[in-house]
Amino acid sequence: MRMYAPLYEGDSIVRPNVAFGEPAVTAFKGPSFGLDFVRSNTQAEAANSTVLDLYALEQGARHLRSAEVARLFRVAYDAIVNWLDRNDQYERDSFFAGSANLADLEQRQRHWERTGCAHY
Repeated sequence: MRMYAPLYEGDSIVRPNVAFGEPAVTAFKGPSFGLDFVRSNTQAEAANSTVLDLYALEQGARHLRSAEVARLFRVAYDAIVNWLDRNDQYERDSFFAGSANLADLEQRQRHWERTGCAHY
């Protein structure tokens, strides 16, 4: 038995021995066979499969989110620390570069070692 697609939009019944292009009147005049519907065993397979553990999924998502937020904070903290270190280094280098001669440079080095400040 040949099965064909529905005849028109909205007709969801697949009818036997009906070809495309035939008038709908001839298709409906023929004897109507009781078709055996194919039953699906999806429900039985779904009953046997494990159910999604939504609590575990939510906990896993929370853990991943916390890890990502911690990583972002760590990256931001490292960026701020590097910026402050570069700022301190720039301040120290300009303090030493402002010396007029070798004696002034040695005096500035001693001052830096004692106080850690870049100004007198």
